[in-house]
Amino acid sequence: MVTFKQLEAMYWAARLGTFGAAAERLHTTESAISKRINELELFFAAPLFDRSRRSSQLTPKGRELHELAGDLLAARDRLLERMGKESAMVRRFRIGVTELVALTWLPKLVRALQERYPNALIEPEIDLSTSLCQKLDQGQLDLVIVPPVFRGIQCVDIPLERMRLRWMCRPDLIAEPDPVALARLAQHPILMQIGSSGVDAVIDKWLRQKGLKIHRVFAGNSLIALAALTVSGFGVSYLPALYFQHYIDQGALRAIDSSDPLPEIRYHAVYRDDGTPSSFNAQVAAMCAEHCDFSKPALVPAALDAKSMNFPQVNG
Repeated sequence: MVTFKQLEAMYWAARLGTFGAAAERLHTTESAISKRINELELFFAAPLFDRSRRSSQLTPKGRELHELAGDLLAARDRLLERMGKESAMVRRFRIGVTELVALTWLPKLVRALQERYPNALIEPEIDLSTSLCQKLDQGQLDLVIVPPVFRGIQCVDIPLERMRLRWMCRPDLIAEPDPVALARLAQHPILMQIGSSGVDAVIDKWLRQKGLKIHRVFAGNSLIALAALTVSGFGVSYLPALYFQHYIDQGALRAIDSSDPLPEIRYHAVYRDDGTPSSFNAQVAAMCAEHCDFSKPALVPAALDAKSMNFPQVNG
């Protein structure tokens, strides 16, 4: 008898190009994928993949079955969605977020997801925006929460809140009153994150459009480290306004209003449009929109600490 697990193994191995990628997508082992495909080949008495090639290339019989398998899996997902059971097919859901999201509203989101979908393993991963989008494109993540750096990916994106940035520096670094000209700010080193930050990509493009030449100082991948260097007087930075407001209130930083206000950064919940149960993804994205809040949260209760929420090790 043919099973959905066998059809999923064959479908995703062909869709993603390798048995290993299919195993990652289906949260199993490569040997399990190979076994399920072998069972299909025995049942249909025909090879489904050309094993003389390095990638998973379908045979003519395999292409025929792949099309039919896609129809059957889509029909199954529609059935579950219509009956309100789309989460039954989601055993593990991987969410990629930036550091700012992790520092602000990720704990609330994970708690809400665990309460609504207690049988699904929610796995957050923290990284830079462009790295998260690459992992989404490769099927290593199911949904990412990022600034608009996801162009070129076949995806659905749900707009979330806008994140406001402010220029900040040590209070004695710049003496003149607001508004301060951008050219004056550019006389100081501009602290920013390394490489793959989506926020920095947006601001860098904006600065180039202004025709402003700046002295960039790359301060690693941590917003907290960036703020610490700013407090120490290493230069001027643009930091999330709500999250770092307490630095201003305590007198550790000065918020600067410039002659050209910094652009606000719209975040998005992004998921692939590739046959994953779309209703479940849409529900998670809607929950992202509900909980999105870039202000500094109150102290997290002990019951909601990282250990109790099964957070993986932070990457980047």
